[in-house]
Amino acid sequence: IASGARRTPPGGRAVRAMGDVNDPFYLVKEEIQLSVDKAKAVTERMDRLPEHNGERARYANEIVTECDSVVWQLEELNRATGMAERDFVRFRVDANELSSRKRWTSVTKDAVVAMRGNARRVVDGAAEKQKRAGGQNSNHFAAGASASDQSTQNDHYLDDHNQQQQHMLRSQDVDLEDISVSIRRIGQVGLTIGEELATQGKMLEDLEQVRPCAFPNPRTVY
Repeated sequence: IASGARRTPPGGRAVRAMGDVNDPFYLVKEEIQLSVDKAKAVTERMDRLPEHNGERARYANEIVTECDSVVWQLEELNRATGMAERDFVRFRVDANELSSRKRWTSVTKDAVVAMRGNARRVVDGAAEKQKRAGGQNSNHFAAGASASDQSTQNDHYLDDHNQQQQHMLRSQDVDLEDISVSIRRIGQVGLTIGEELATQGKMLEDLEQVRPCAFPNPRTVY
């Protein structure tokens, strides 16, 4: 039977032979799968951390919470599938489709329960270490927090340093502009002085040319 095709039972009502993307089951299934993928991603991050890292307990708590929610959704989904199984003609879903849904729900639940159990052991182990060490484990958490604080401080330092560099560059740009303006002003003053000197030189030359005529040599007069 092709995907999306329907069979007509003796009662005359069509039943879905395969999953319908608009079926509420698959809408809920998609949401559950997203939550499962999220829990898996957090589990992978947790597993990459060393055993003594305090972040593992935080990740583990997040995984336990996510898995509890998923398990509850799977149980509700399985209950709905059971209702459809008792009257699959009424719910228009055939036996093969119901069997496929139950199998997916069961497999997913087993995986989620195992993932939750692993995370729960990490949480319990961290709590037990803290209890035995009389707060020693809390120091690991504090160390993790200190590392986080140090990282934040480093980020702030780099930001401040970058801002200072930007401020210095802007100040240098302003200084260079002021120097450029001063150089242009000095050049203009020098040009003006040069023009005045040239004018004065021309005036002196004219005066020298006029002087012999205005003041003749006395020896030539007598």
